[in-house]
Amino acid sequence: MRETKEPADTSEKPRARAKHSQILESARVLFLDHGFDATSMDAVAREAGVSKATLYVHFDDKDDLLLALVNEECKRFGPKTLWRDHGGKIDLRAELHAIGTTFLEAFLDSRGLAVHRLVMSCASRYPRVAEVFMKSGPERCDAEVAAFLRAAQAQGLVDVPDIAMAATQFLSLIQGKEILKWALSMKAPSPARHRALIENGINVFLAAYERRPAAAKQLRRKRMAPPASR
Repeated sequence: MRETKEPADTSEKPRARAKHSQILESARVLFLDHGFDATSMDAVAREAGVSKATLYVHFDDKDDLLLALVNEECKRFGPKTLWRDHGGKIDLRAELHAIGTTFLEAFLDSRGLAVHRLVMSCASRYPRVAEVFMKSGPERCDAEVAAFLRAAQAQGLVDVPDIAMAATQFLSLIQGKEILKWALSMKAPSPARHRALIENGINVFLAAYERRPAAAKQLRRKRMAPPASR
């Protein structure tokens, strides 16, 4: 699968940019309603109200169109930014709670979930689609949580030997099986269930990684104590 094209002369031709978006929206509707394999480029052109010649000006083929759609949808409907460095004192539990809430909100959105299903159905055959999805979604989220953990560790709030692994662990804890179940068209998780996942996930995570000054001092004293005589 090739790199997707940019909208033709978008800086000079707003109409071209609008046409590009119009085609993507039509492809989204058809791919999600009928599936990627069952949707032809002819059908996309008809849905978008453009000629096939215009369609191919914007996209080389259907694979290119799929890649562009996944890239756009991940940016628009994937998880929002989970954490930004505010430069102040970190409230560990409160900020973890905010991260978890923002992360799970994306999966309560039906459009975001529909794109997730589309990617899962195509990823094995189109590795580039999987790559775009991973970079725009899971890898970005992991990186933002890792940045938070580094900042928290710098303030002496956590003790995390492997920050990248801990970031992945935290997001796994708060989502449980609910995203998988919903992606399989099972019952959507309730807001109460989401709150419970976040709270319990934070509790487990902090039990493993939160730095407790009193306990740390006690451990240091124990390590420094001379061995007992026999």
